Amino acid sequence: MKLKLNLIILTATVFLFATHLKAQTTSPDFKPSHLKAAEQYLIATGVSAQFGDILNKMVDASSAQIPEANRASYVKVMNAFMAKYFTWDALKDRLDKTYAAEFTEDELKQLTAFYSTPLGKKVSVKTPILIQKGMLLGQQAVADHRPELEQMMKDAFQADAAPAQKNN
Repeated sequence: MKLKLNLIILTATVFLFATHLKAQTTSPDFKPSHLKAAEQYLIATGVSAQFGDILNKMVDASSAQIPEANRASYVKVMNAFMAKYFTWDALKDRLDKTYAAEFTEDELKQLTAFYSTPLGKKVSVKTPILIQKGMLLGQQAVADHRPELEQMMKDAFQADAAPAQKNN
């Protein structure tokens, strides 16, 4: 039950992330210079260079929720999946459009200028560390209340099954 629950939670998280990313990237056509400004911003922030590391940390963090007997296989599968679909090269164009949709070309150029400064570079280095710490805080919050979450999921699944049983 716990493995199934963990997989459901993980699948929902990945689905929500993917849906959110898709929703953000369905945007009008942008001028090539606007997309280039977005790409330069992402490079200046270090996202392009840190992309693989960020994803590895996500897999490592999520693997803590998988039973020890399945953890190595989980990490292997997730790393293979991420290497295929969640790489800088695979997502760069979508990320460019995502940022272009949120910032004007001029704003992206200003952000790039900031992230090229010593303080901007420090922010770039610290951001993944802060994100990881935030993820760990979130995982701890879930772990602190895991029995409640499991009971809520169990109750919801039973409620879902009840109408199906009535129809049979």
